[in-house]
Amino acid sequence: MEMKTTPRDDDIGVPVNRGQHQQIINDILKIAFGPLLFKNKIEQIINRLISADSLGLGPHIGLFLTGEDSPQLVREVSSPACEKNTPLCTSIQPGICHCGSIAQTRSATFFKTSPPLFAEKKEIIPFFGNYIIPITSDEQFYGLLTVYVEEKHRYSKKIEQLLEIAGSILAGIFKNHKQDQQLIDLVNDLRKSIVSLREEKKFSESIIQGLNHGLIVADLDGTIRKSNSVAKSIFHSSPTPLEGRNLLSIIDRKVARKLLTITDSGKEQQKKELSFTGPGGEERILHYSNVAREDATGRTVGVIISLSDISELKYIRKEMAKMNRLSTVAEIASAVAHEVRNPLAGIKIMAQSIEEEAKDNSEQLECSQRIIRQVDRLNELLTDFFSYARPVVPNKRPTSLMTIIAETLPLINNRLTKKQIYFSSNISHDLPPVIADPHQVQQVFLNLFLNAIDAIMEQGEITLTATRLSPGKLKLYQKRYPGLLSKDHHVVVHFRDNGSGMSPEVAEQVFEPFFTTKTSGAGLGMSIVYRTLKENDAAIVLESKIGQGTTFTIFFRAEP
Repeated sequence: MEMKTTPRDDDIGVPVNRGQHQQIINDILKIAFGPLLFKNKIEQIINRLISADSLGLGPHIGLFLTGEDSPQLVREVSSPACEKNTPLCTSIQPGICHCGSIAQTRSATFFKTSPPLFAEKKEIIPFFGNYIIPITSDEQFYGLLTVYVEEKHRYSKKIEQLLEIAGSILAGIFKNHKQDQQLIDLVNDLRKSIVSLREEKKFSESIIQGLNHGLIVADLDGTIRKSNSVAKSIFHSSPTPLEGRNLLSIIDRKVARKLLTITDSGKEQQKKELSFTGPGGEERILHYSNVAREDATGRTVGVIISLSDISELKYIRKEMAKMNRLSTVAEIASAVAHEVRNPLAGIKIMAQSIEEEAKDNSEQLECSQRIIRQVDRLNELLTDFFSYARPVVPNKRPTSLMTIIAETLPLINNRLTKKQIYFSSNISHDLPPVIADPHQVQQVFLNLFLNAIDAIMEQGEITLTATRLSPGKLKLYQKRYPGLLSKDHHVVVHFRDNGSGMSPEVAEQVFEPFFTTKTSGAGLGMSIVYRTLKENDAAIVLESKIGQGTTFTIFFRAEP
């Protein structure tokens, strides 16, 4: 291997022009800092070196760069002449041949003897010498620049220095390109991470919103961080979101504290039950469970609350239990009434016979008459039993409520007048007919009137209002009394009195058979009302407070 190490500037064969060299460097710097793409910059720098007549370089230049995971150098860019004749190696192994040795020494060198490749391909490109310039920056080795010279060229230190400057500029380009590529890779990774996080968030949101029970994620102070639509419908009626609001300001503070209080260290979910007043004023019953929300360090930072509104389920179970009790009692009442009625008939006949024979015996006459009166009273009770146990199949047809009330009033007017009770009604003029048996509905209102008169005692007021149930009111009542109303058209009747009212315990049992607070009666009147309305596809509920009176609300199915 032969190299020239003590050159002279006048050996180049062409005059050395420092101004031209500086212009070449300026042009290369201009290309390096220009807006071109990485590969275009390299190609233009190579072309600028080839086109400089003052350097006496040949048209063959190649650029080899280090691989990512291998010490082998791979040809990245070459001049058009090299591409056409393909004399250069496609890759370089360190330590082998001219280029391989420079890859190890990393020192710029001019070779006068041809490498083995040229020895084999002299007929393609004659070899007159070449510069091999290592491309390095901050001890980072990027590759080699191989420049082949023309026949007239003689080694020059200044040209070698110029090529080294060009190599340093190329190293800066490679360094910036690598940093740019790393930045691009980082941005792409961040973009992928952001997209992944967004997809994960959407996925989580879909799961949360798709739950059929309510979910609230809150801080320890009650600030809501996340919720789903079910939770919003349970606690909040306005369109504003729950996020950012405090649970303590949305519902009763005691209820909120129960939801936020974590028991059993929050590690195991235990379903608990509570009652509260909903956003529409309705009473609601919830099943709930809560667990601690922890941060990355395991510190408790909040609570996750799972909610299920079981108001409708509770109401339906309660109604089913009531109907089962009513059915059982009805069967018993029917059997008892049937067995008792026949003996009573015999007792009455015998008492009447005694009455006829005891016309001259006042004491026997009084006893027989008492027996007959008691038998008649028992017969009335048995009639109530039969009415309750075996209600007549209703003849349901379009019926005017106004007509029913008008026919009922003459039956109780004397009692109203005697006790100085004022009755007023407000029946909507456009009230549609209700679908029910008019005679059975009249009996229902008669029972309600009699109960109200007994509750008022004297100098009170009874009011009756009847209106078509609007869709908005229907939804409100459906929330307040889950499972009570279907989607059919309804008429709602409010029957109010300002009597003594009832305690919650008494109101709970009003429709139970044989329950009464009176000293007389069998306690079947309101049970018959309840069952009669059920048979007519209607329903009844009550609200009462001691000292404030009672309101019965009846829902009738109406003509569309």
